[in-house]
Amino acid sequence: MITLSENAYGKDRVRLTKVVRDGATHSILEFTVHIRLQGEFEKVYTEDDNRYCVPTDTMRNTVYVLARKNTFDSPEEFARIIADHFVDNFEHIRTCEVRIEQNIWQRIVVAGKPQEHSFTKERSIRTAFVRREESKAEVRGGIRGLEVLKSTGSYFRDFLRDENTTLPEVDERIMATTVEAEWVYGAGATDSNGSPFNSACERARQIILEVFATHHSPSVQSTMYRTGERLLDAIPHMDSIAMVMPNQHHILFDLSPFGLKNDNEIFVGTDAPAGVISATISRD
Repeated sequence: MITLSENAYGKDRVRLTKVVRDGATHSILEFTVHIRLQGEFEKVYTEDDNRYCVPTDTMRNTVYVLARKNTFDSPEEFARIIADHFVDNFEHIRTCEVRIEQNIWQRIVVAGKPQEHSFTKERSIRTAFVRREESKAEVRGGIRGLEVLKSTGSYFRDFLRDENTTLPEVDERIMATTVEAEWVYGAGATDSNGSPFNSACERARQIILEVFATHHSPSVQSTMYRTGERLLDAIPHMDSIAMVMPNQHHILFDLSPFGLKNDNEIFVGTDAPAGVISATISRD
C-alpha cells in the first residue's frame, strides 16, 4: 500500500523592505521571508482537490499585508506575526514555520553625525525562525556570515597522529572563520515592553567578537565552547546556541626559492578544503 507519509509546502524568498518613519528619522527593515505550512493537505496531493490549498501567491501577499498592518522592529516578532496568522486563521493548518534573513542597514556617519535616512549595509546577516503549532511556539534568533580573523593568539598542537598525518604543530597561526550561530529563546520571550530580541542579538554579536579576539585559542572547538558559555551566562533568554565555524586556513608561503625569509608575514588564504566545526551548547 502506498501512502503520503509527510508533506509540507510554502513560499521562499519573499523580499520585503519596510521604511519606518519617525519624523525626519527613518529606519530600514529588509527581510527575506520563507514560509512552510503543514496540515490537512493530503487531498491536494492524492485526490486532486485544491479546496484546502492556500496558494503560495497568497502567502507572498500576506507578508506585505501583515507588514503594513503591524508594528514590529525585529525579524523574530514579524516571523511570529506571520506564523500566528496562518495557524489562527485556518483550522486545517497545524504548523507554520517562518524563517527570515535580515540585511542590516547601519546609518552613514558624516562629520560625526549619523544621517537620518542614509545607510550602508553590513556583510553579516541576522536570522530568525519561528515554528508555531496550535498550542505552542518555538522562537530562534541568529547571525550568519560574521567574518572574523586574528593574526596571532591561536595555536594547534598535541593532536592525534597516525600514518596519514602530515600537519605540523604550530605555536602561532592566523585564525579565521565565518561564524554562523542560532540560539533558541526560552518560553515567554516576547518582543514587547523590554523585548529581548534586538538586545539579545546585539549582545550576542558583541560577545562572539570579544571571545574570538581575546581567547588564546588552542582550537576552533575551544573558542566555540567558550563563546557558548559566555552567551548563556550573559543572556538569560537563551536556552541553547548552535554554532558552525569553518576553519579558513592561511598557509605560510614558501619564499625560500627567491632567497627571502618569511617570518609569518606572507600567507595564501584558502577556502577549500576547509575544516568545519560545529557544536550546540545548552543549559542543564
